[in-house]
Amino acid sequence: MHTLAASPGAIASRSSRGAVLYCSLAAALVFAMACSVMLGLKIYSPGEVWRAFAAFDGSETAVVIVNLRLPRAIIAPLTGAGLGVAGVIIQTLARNRIASPDTLGLNAGASLAVVVASFWFGVSSLAGLSLAAAAGALLTSLLVFGIAAGAGGLSPLRIVLVGVTMAGLGHALVEIILTSNEAALEQLLFWLSGAIVDRPISLAVNGGVMLAVGAMFAWLLAPSLDALQTDDATASGLGVPLGMVRGVSFVAIAVLTGSAITMAGPVGFVGLVIPHAAHALAGLRHRHQIAAAALLGAIYVTVADIAVRYIIYPAEAPVGAVTAAVGGMVLLGLLKRRAA
Repeated sequence: MHTLAASPGAIASRSSRGAVLYCSLAAALVFAMACSVMLGLKIYSPGEVWRAFAAFDGSETAVVIVNLRLPRAIIAPLTGAGLGVAGVIIQTLARNRIASPDTLGLNAGASLAVVVASFWFGVSSLAGLSLAAAAGALLTSLLVFGIAAGAGGLSPLRIVLVGVTMAGLGHALVEIILTSNEAALEQLLFWLSGAIVDRPISLAVNGGVMLAVGAMFAWLLAPSLDALQTDDATASGLGVPLGMVRGVSFVAIAVLTGSAITMAGPVGFVGLVIPHAAHALAGLRHRHQIAAAALLGAIYVTVADIAVRYIIYPAEAPVGAVTAAVGGMVLLGLLKRRAA
């Protein structure tokens, strides 16, 4: 009997392709971030951008580039990376390719927690709102998976049905709270549609720390998530501690989703679109999927944030409107493929 094993040449070839892929995505991300700083209501040249950073002189150009354009050029990719990686984990846990932070209600749960913390408890600090968003996402994920778990285990269809129900309930509660307070409505309405404009750089610092924690959990979970792609019996037979892996996965999803929502609001369907692209480019191994999803998500939201500056020029649309429109079309395509 002959064992099939990859030759050293084949392994080297795969590694080389992977290196080219990640280097290409990283270069595309840097280019997109540079465009984010240069493009907008007024277009700045690379020379003007360089002078604003190298010799900040307090001029209007320097202030716009450093204080307004730079924060969103950092927050957009952080948001996309967090939601992309969260989507990879959710789709593996649910064993459902249409599961995402949106379809499972996590975005709605995190948004509700932020609104409640801000409106009822007067929380205004970035750390406080970040913790509220993470707690809301965690509680929602536990509720969805807890309610969806039946006698026969977790059903992929039941998970999505429960998640969609929780999303509708969360959005309804947010609207009820906000419509009872006009000041809060005006303050939070644009944020709740997913927007990155006029965000302070401190949000990127605070959110970046939380995203790093969530990404570390995701990276450590990757080998176990590889086994979870099959079924619980196979994963358990391979020595995967299912309860612990799911528990840590919920925490990672909550931290990644909560930090992204704190920075940019509920930017829709990034966690649905990006895992599919990452799976197609990087294959089944979760460490490759996670790295690809982080880079692809970062590029996707950055490009979407540039696009919204020109869609209804000279006004600006929320970035969540663009990602939700694209994500909605992808979701319809996936549902049509399943029905065929």
